[in-house]
Amino acid sequence: MNIVLNHSTTVIVPNDAPASVQYAVEDIQRDLANVFGSCDCGSAANFTAGATIRLKHEELPAERYRVHVADGDLVVEAGDDLGWVYGLYAISRELLGVKDLWFWNDQHIEPIDSITVPDATVLEPKAGGDAVRYKGFFVNDEVLLEDWSVNNDPNLPWRRVFETILRLGGNTVIPGSGQRGESHLAMARAMGLYINQHHATPLGATMFSEAYPGVRARWPEEQERFEALWREAIEAGHDGRTIWTLGFRGQGDSPFWAADPRYDTDESRGQVMSEVIRRQYELVREANPEAPCSVYLYGEAMDLYRKGLLHFPDDVIKIWSDNGFGRMVSRRQGNWNPRIDAMPSAADSGRNGIYYHASFYDLQAANHITPLCVDPRHIVDELQSVLNNGGNDLWIINSSNVKPHAFMLDLIARMWRDGQVDVDAFEREYAAAYYGDAAVDTCVAGIEGYRKESIAYGPAWDDRAGEQFLNHVPRMLAVQFMRDRAAADSELRWMCEAGHIEATSLADQVRYYASLVEPAAERYRRLSCQLEASTAALEADHPRAARLLRDSILLHITVYRHCSAGAASLCRALLAGFEGDWQHAFYYAGLARESFLAANAAMRSREHGKWRNFWRNDCLTDVKQTAMVCEALMGQLRAIGDGPHYYQWKRDFLYPEWEKDVMVIMNMENHESDQEIFEAMKTAWQE
Repeated sequence: MNIVLNHSTTVIVPNDAPASVQYAVEDIQRDLANVFGSCDCGSAANFTAGATIRLKHEELPAERYRVHVADGDLVVEAGDDLGWVYGLYAISRELLGVKDLWFWNDQHIEPIDSITVPDATVLEPKAGGDAVRYKGFFVNDEVLLEDWSVNNDPNLPWRRVFETILRLGGNTVIPGSGQRGESHLAMARAMGLYINQHHATPLGATMFSEAYPGVRARWPEEQERFEALWREAIEAGHDGRTIWTLGFRGQGDSPFWAADPRYDTDESRGQVMSEVIRRQYELVREANPEAPCSVYLYGEAMDLYRKGLLHFPDDVIKIWSDNGFGRMVSRRQGNWNPRIDAMPSAADSGRNGIYYHASFYDLQAANHITPLCVDPRHIVDELQSVLNNGGNDLWIINSSNVKPHAFMLDLIARMWRDGQVDVDAFEREYAAAYYGDAAVDTCVAGIEGYRKESIAYGPAWDDRAGEQFLNHVPRMLAVQFMRDRAAADSELRWMCEAGHIEATSLADQVRYYASLVEPAAERYRRLSCQLEASTAALEADHPRAARLLRDSILLHITVYRHCSAGAASLCRALLAGFEGDWQHAFYYAGLARESFLAANAAMRSREHGKWRNFWRNDCLTDVKQTAMVCEALMGQLRAIGDGPHYYQWKRDFLYPEWEKDVMVIMNMENHESDQEIFEAMKTAWQE
């Protein structure tokens, strides 16, 4: 017979259920309360008790579940805790209608009295399991999450991150960057997730220089001390689910030979890294013979492996890395961009996985506070190639602060579950799920417009500029102008080389950059206006959809609109400076400052409700810092053009015409600030 779920539905948990199940039970009880919380059950005579959700032990493969109706209850069968966890979240998603990204997309739940569950209902994962064995997020560059709390609880955002991983079918996490993630390890483990470690902190061990300050981190001289740290880390984590990262880097995210120049050949470097990895592997196996292990083929490790100089056991998962823009090639580092293939090899007999970026931070052109700008169809094709080449053992997805990347994270999770995605259908499903049917066309137009109007700074499909291109590059150009405007900025050679442009001077670099950002500013202005008009049309009948559009897609486009306008104004300022037109240089630098402040204000304006202060600690892209650099540039430009006595610009813009050229005394009032002079210029020059 059919059963009914309503406000009286409860969950019965076996006495031996671990903490991970208790967390999931709390979540589904919250969802039940939200779905049925406003129920008016009427008189006691009309009251119908809701069915119970009951967890039952059953011999099923690890992480598998089966939800069905039995004896008037809704039964979740599983052989382990993660099976129950996934089964409970399946009930939340499939029966209660609570979406996987409900928290990040502010899903509105309209309370109802009850839900009828047909007797024939069966919920279970697809046959054969997910496309990827271990999968989850690396919560990296987590500066927004770390500065934000929900309900005055700074740990609650992290709980929601871990819940999201599990809802998406994931089972793995790196809960923060390096040692900063340690405070979140206990909760991640308690919720049932496998812990992986950043490639810069193998085994999650304390950095050598932190443990032994003043002692040089050398191998093999300090092998005993290194092993003590490794053993300590293994002891701390071997009782929980762990995927152990093996490797050997310097004291920070750099090669070990940067501080030990004795190893000056690839052969010697590969030998040391192979020795260290083998020893770490042995120590892990002593503690747990079945524990999965991984090695990140990142930077120098991939180069040595490709050359046949890095060796480790076949059952160690090789983690290949994309370049931060969705392409499985080596990342650009400074001006060096060899784009070496980083795709797993189908002929490789070992185990393979990937470290893949939904978010990236490179101080050049990546996306950190906004979504990837590449076509999601290319992302799907790249991930399908990974699977076709045997890269299905471990996927670590750099999720950064989650909220700006919700769409891409959902798409990638679909790939780790199903191994394929129809992007056109997915976009519309995503839009309908979170924005509502009435907003689907507007939402999809925004998603597609966002990536189509992005700046192509090179010929490859992944050469698409994120918000860092509109912030770090302007800061570099401005600082170089202030430092030495006669010389090109050597750190920007990559930009011109990507566009096959020869730039021998800073002016050349500015002109080339202007050729990219000026048309982009107009494109983003036009797209922003179009999407704002569509959003405004939804406002009356679909206010929640309009609000979510302004919180997400429209906000991202608005950030690009202001940042590209600011970058274009900065270029005009510098070009005027090269011509010695200091007044216009100062004026355009002021306009640039205003644009970057507007981008920051746009983010802060969307901090309603639980999102209060979410954008406050934008300290990596740091749009407000770009405005500060523009302000510093204004000061220098005014010093050159109006200093050291600072009276001529006052006369030019604040004195009446008849008095400008009458020089009896330089000035009769206090000197104006840079901002006051700028406002006077705007009055004079803007219509």
